[in-house]
Amino acid sequence: MIIKYAVTKEDYIEYYTYVSWDAPEQKKKKINYYLRQVLINGGLIAIIFYTGVFSFHFWYMYIYLGILLLTTLLQIFSARNNVARHAEKVTNDENNASIFSEKIVEIDDSGIAMKDAVSENRWKWEAFIKKQENEAYYFLFTSAIEAIILPKRIFKQAEEKMKFEKLLTKHLSLDAEVGHLVKD
Repeated sequence: MIIKYAVTKEDYIEYYTYVSWDAPEQKKKKINYYLRQVLINGGLIAIIFYTGVFSFHFWYMYIYLGILLLTTLLQIFSARNNVARHAEKVTNDENNASIFSEKIVEIDDSGIAMKDAVSENRWKWEAFIKKQENEAYYFLFTSAIEAIILPKRIFKQAEEKMKFEKLLTKHLSLDAEVGHLVKD
C-alpha cells in the first residue's frame, strides 16, 4: 500500500496534545496537576485564615479568596490549551518545517517506509514500541517521544484502512498495541 500525504500543523498539534495530555496513560499526570493546583491555592487560603491577615478588613478576604478560586479554576480548565499552545509554537518554528513536508509512505509486511524531498526512513514492525490511536489518528512510536503520525483521513477507502489495521494486528507486538495502557 502506497500513500502520499503531508502532516498539517493541526495534525501535529493534535498529536502533541494527545500524547502529552489526552492519552489514557496521562491520567495520573493530569490528576497530579489538578491536585497540585488545588493544594497550592488551598494552602494559601489556609495561611490567610491562620495568620488572620484580613481580620481588620474581613471583606478583603472574600475578594482575595474569590480571586484565588478563579485562578485555580482557570489553571485547571486551561491546562490542555496550554499544551496545545506549546505544540503550536513547535509548528511555527521554521526549523521544524520538515515535519510538514509531503511524504510518500509505503506500508507492507516488512514495515513502513517513508520518503520526502530530503530524507528516506524505513522501520521494521519491531521498531514500533507503542501504538496509540484516537478517532482521527494513528500514532506509531519508535521511541518514547517520537512517532509517525498517520491521519486516518489518508486512507481514501475503507478497504485501505482495513488493510492497514490488519497489518498492525499481524505485525505489532501485544506490548506495542496495549502495553502502555497496563503499565504504571
